[in-house]
Amino acid sequence: MSLPPLYDTFLIREPLRDDPFAVTHNPSDIPTLIEVYSKSISYFTDRNRERAVERLQYELALLYIREQKWSNALPFLLAVYQGNSWRRDGWWNLLALLREQVSDVARACGDAELVLRAEWEGLCDCFPTKLQVDYDFSRCLDGLEKSSSSKPRAVVKAEESVSCLSTTFGFGSSQGNVGELLPAQLVITSHAQASTSPLTLSQILISFNSSLEDVKIEHQAKEDSPSSISAGPDVYDVILTTGTTTSDPSSPTASYSKCLIGTCDLTFSPGTAKAISFNLVAKDAGVIRVASITCTVETDSFSLEHVVSEAESMHQADFWLASVGRPSRRDAGNKGLNEIRIHPKPPKVQIGLPTLRKDYLTDESVRMDVEITNEEDDDVEVTIEARFLGQADLVPVWTWITDEAPSSPSEDPLNDKQGRPTSELVLGRIVQSASHKAKATFTARSLPTEAVLEIKALYHVVGEPHTPISKVLIQEVIFDRPFEANLDFQPCVDPKPWPSYFYPDDLNDDDGSAQGLRQIWHSNTRVASFATESLIVEDLALRLVDIHEGAICHISSDSPAPTSSAITLAPKDSHETRFQITAQKLDLDDRRSTTLRFQLQIRWRRNHADAPSTTTTLPVPDLLIPFGEPRVLASAGSPRRANDDDDNDNNTSIIPLTYTLENPSTHVLNFALSMETSDDFAFSGPKTTTVNLVPVARKTITYNMIPLVRGGRWVTPRLRVLDTGFRQVVRVVETGGMRSEKVGVGVWVG
Repeated sequence: MSLPPLYDTFLIREPLRDDPFAVTHNPSDIPTLIEVYSKSISYFTDRNRERAVERLQYELALLYIREQKWSNALPFLLAVYQGNSWRRDGWWNLLALLREQVSDVARACGDAELVLRAEWEGLCDCFPTKLQVDYDFSRCLDGLEKSSSSKPRAVVKAEESVSCLSTTFGFGSSQGNVGELLPAQLVITSHAQASTSPLTLSQILISFNSSLEDVKIEHQAKEDSPSSISAGPDVYDVILTTGTTTSDPSSPTASYSKCLIGTCDLTFSPGTAKAISFNLVAKDAGVIRVASITCTVETDSFSLEHVVSEAESMHQADFWLASVGRPSRRDAGNKGLNEIRIHPKPPKVQIGLPTLRKDYLTDESVRMDVEITNEEDDDVEVTIEARFLGQADLVPVWTWITDEAPSSPSEDPLNDKQGRPTSELVLGRIVQSASHKAKATFTARSLPTEAVLEIKALYHVVGEPHTPISKVLIQEVIFDRPFEANLDFQPCVDPKPWPSYFYPDDLNDDDGSAQGLRQIWHSNTRVASFATESLIVEDLALRLVDIHEGAICHISSDSPAPTSSAITLAPKDSHETRFQITAQKLDLDDRRSTTLRFQLQIRWRRNHADAPSTTTTLPVPDLLIPFGEPRVLASAGSPRRANDDDDNDNNTSIIPLTYTLENPSTHVLNFALSMETSDDFAFSGPKTTTVNLVPVARKTITYNMIPLVRGGRWVTPRLRVLDTGFRQVVRVVETGGMRSEKVGVGVWVG
């Protein structure tokens, strides 16, 4: 090989690699050069020298081009052309030359797809090399000898090349609701070289990341279509209709999917822009963002798709609005409007509880009305569900009342995750602006609690059966006890004589009645109303729940029964009543203690005519009756004047005191009695005495007490009773009209 007179070789070697194409090679040198280039490419590739590798690949491709070895040159050209380093660094002069060489080599190889990609990129005005005047992209394959009989189809991704079209997409707002119109806009700007002919797109396909249907804008030429970008893009309002689309129209086995179709003039002259506005309707809640925008150029000789999928490339900073004179824009902010958050459709069906009270009472049977009002713009199909939230055994069970039969959860069990019963009722169609009342009932539990009533209306608009909507009403419901009761048990002296322990034959047990010892107790019951309104008490009874240890019990009332005359209890008011409890052992030899378990039953209703009666059961303390222990019962009689025959004015009164000593045991008991003196009263009776009681016997000791103090206070006589055999003091127990004191029993002095 020989060098041109370009280099001075006086001091250095011949620099063949500084300008290798200025050297004339012999045909025999080509294989050697190819081998050197290949080894150099491998060497620099191993050392990640990207620039050196690209230069060597480009020089090797040019060597093949000069030798007209097109198929050998094309891979090395594509290795440089498909890399993005030259585009990223803005080497447009080199890239323009490279693009032309790729187009020429691809045309020589008959690669129509590569010719389309190169010619599409060459339309962009970023290249300094200008195309011929009136260059028509639709005729770029004229004269090409195709390697295949099928129609060429090329897919160009925006991130891999530059394009003469920029496409951006944005929503009209950042938030929306299911079923409502969502304004959206697609802006397409042409950056084609000014000398080229207008470019016509056959269609634009917009895909989303959600269940939102794709949008396809098809080309429809218009004679009066404006084409100016000086004051902003031309705004077009497009109406979308339902249609179908396919990814490969030429394939006979292609699958079709639903989409929204609209038409617009998609012819773009160099430097023009168009804003295509349309409305979308979301069917599901979530975040919707555009996934890709595909611009298609379809001619008789080829098909090209330009796909934009990067979010940054589709970023739209302004939302354009059509106005008189020139379009106006609305700033979308730094983040743009490329995505929108869709909230569930706000329900317009309203749920009301017209008969709701502030509070409810335990054991109460309640009827409640649920009113459903349709404020949607169309008829709706409604199903309602109701349940009480809370601990399953403390909240009531909701039951719908229908004309056919109550819709009870026990008949049609529907349970939530916690096992609480849920009642469902199908209301059917409710016309626009109409309302429907559903009736339900529930019975409050016996324990006070706080529950949450959840009523859910599940419905859909008649015109949108696949868009379910729900409306939930949460209402706190408080269940309080209507009453509180206080019970005091006091023993009484049995007026009937005890059976004789020494004459058991006198007991007649042929009738099977109880023959054992008997005790009488009084229960002073005070019932207070805790309700916020007046209640009518219809009946009040003390019921025996359980009895142990071989005894029977009879309960009677010492006060007028409420059933004869109902009692009205105002809030925080109280009522007192008295019950007599008679307990008797079945066998005279049975001395075991007996426990009686009671409950207080109150039948009441609210103070209005149609209110149902409710029975509330309140727990009361148990009563332990010691049948085998000795007792001393104190009772006070009615006061009388000291001198009934004296005509003078004497206010001195005498109160008779009676102490009844009982020995229910099988032993003879000896008692020593002593009455202590006091400054509050004088008494007549034994100061000290002894009493001997045989088994199953009673004895009465009487004192007359004369109060020495003014009336209106309690006086406490102190009688000490000592069981001399067991050396134990027997406690004196008060009966009716007296009270227990620390050292005795209290007697009221009026």
